[in-house]
Amino acid sequence: MNNIILSKVEQVKNDSDYLAGKIASQLENSDPYFEENEVQLLKFHGTYQQYNRDTATELKQKGLEKEFYFMIRTKIPAGLLTSKQYIELDDLTNEFSDPSLRITTRQTIQFHGVLKGNLKKIINTVSTMLLSTYGACGDVVRNVTTIAAPINDQIHKQLRHDALKISSHFLPSSTSYGQIWINGDKYEYSDKEKKEPIYGKLYLPRKFKIGITIPGDNSVDVLTNDIAIFLIFKNNKLLGYNIAIGGGLGMTHNKPETFPYLAKPLLFCNPSDLIQVLEQIVKIQRDYGDRKNRKHARLKYLVAEEGTKWFKRLIEYKLNKNFDNPLKLNNLKVVDHLGWHEQGDGKWYTGIFISSGRIIDNKNKKIKTGLRDIIKKFNPSITLSTDQNIILGNINEKDKNIIDQLLEQYSIVKKKISKVDRWFLACPALPTCGLALSEAERVRDEIIRKVDEILLKHNLQGEKFSIRITGCPNGCARPYAGDIGIVGRAPNLYALFSGGDFEGTRLNKKILDKVSYQDLTKAIEQILLLFKEQRKNNEPLGDFCNRIGTEAQFKKIKEVLNDKIQ
Repeated sequence: MNNIILSKVEQVKNDSDYLAGKIASQLENSDPYFEENEVQLLKFHGTYQQYNRDTATELKQKGLEKEFYFMIRTKIPAGLLTSKQYIELDDLTNEFSDPSLRITTRQTIQFHGVLKGNLKKIINTVSTMLLSTYGACGDVVRNVTTIAAPINDQIHKQLRHDALKISSHFLPSSTSYGQIWINGDKYEYSDKEKKEPIYGKLYLPRKFKIGITIPGDNSVDVLTNDIAIFLIFKNNKLLGYNIAIGGGLGMTHNKPETFPYLAKPLLFCNPSDLIQVLEQIVKIQRDYGDRKNRKHARLKYLVAEEGTKWFKRLIEYKLNKNFDNPLKLNNLKVVDHLGWHEQGDGKWYTGIFISSGRIIDNKNKKIKTGLRDIIKKFNPSITLSTDQNIILGNINEKDKNIIDQLLEQYSIVKKKISKVDRWFLACPALPTCGLALSEAERVRDEIIRKVDEILLKHNLQGEKFSIRITGCPNGCARPYAGDIGIVGRAPNLYALFSGGDFEGTRLNKKILDKVSYQDLTKAIEQILLLFKEQRKNNEPLGDFCNRIGTEAQFKKIKEVLNDKIQ
């Protein structure tokens, strides 16, 4: 690796003294921003430097500086929070950030609109809650996700146990995080000590995601992870784990060498081998992943080029042990955890729908105030889900009606959520994300309204399918794994995809490279009309689109939009 020409970001990591860089000194100066190198290192510490893109042009014209602020992401393995932790996180938004808590698609919480001067206060306070932001972003193993339902049986207990164990194992070892944000004490390493026994000096070539589930519940979209883990139980006994590798959804427009990819089956391992197998996969990515080109640095490219057989042989060589091929699994399905469910121990949980994961009060809903009230009164367990919802658990049956009344009082739960709304994911995009090319969250509700009208118009309102939109091709809201995917191309311009399956086992394909926002739902309407005319039996929308292909859909859309699409 010494002879490899490193990318700019890799060089920054190399020179950072294990992620410390000059963050501490720049944190103390009066500038509202960090310098470029430190911006890259900050990600490992759980924060992104951003600026208000709505006001940037106007300020520039006036000769004024951008409005800089920061996003802070917590690391919450399996999405598990106590009531006390939730209230304390909520308190931080009231004092130091914009007024919302935002649930991410990786079961964690983000703060937006944080000023530089408040970074240390928030991160330090989060640490006192027995939570962290360390490794929530950056080129490391990020938040480990699993099924959000707090079911109290052996299988779901094992899922939560494993998610926490895996997350702990892959936490970065460098003490720079504690030095900068927590206690300020500098730990002096001896020459014989290794600061990062798993990651090494350069950490991983890119971000790394792990999801763990069971074959009967793919609500976690597990195959979109770098490592997808399936617990295999028989007669309530853990037999072991099926492991698949190489999932990842980021791509770059007009660069076909970049592409989304679903994890491919690798091997089956016994429970005692799980951690060491995972560690070897991570280390192989560390040693063989592309460090010259970040757009080609995810594990998926290594898997696509070398194959799973190569990976399996290398793992067996490194561990001096042979592993079985993965067991054959039944078809995956997505389980809906909204509403009331018995959790297996006499108590109940309720899944609460949160649009775009945004916990905030507005004139129509008091989601933030209402959840705080309910959580303070009933002290439930809390789980965040990968579809950006919140689940309150360990609730006594006698309290269900009271909680329902409060949910209605604060207008938190709609009496009826349309299926489009229920299964629609959107990333934050503008004005916060520096990578966003177009809107996502801010146009979500309008797209839902228009699609619902189209479904009603054509008597298709009973159909269940997923729509996912992102403001850029990096795919944070998993658009390439949806029945319909919408991906930002430029201001007011999107690429349109279709043909994924609801169960998360097939990627969709591009129909339109460029369509304006004004014409986006018109294009979707033509797909739905074609679906109504030519579907077979009770064929789901994604399966239909995959069967007839992109050319037929493009032709149908072109009949209406003519030269307004590409």
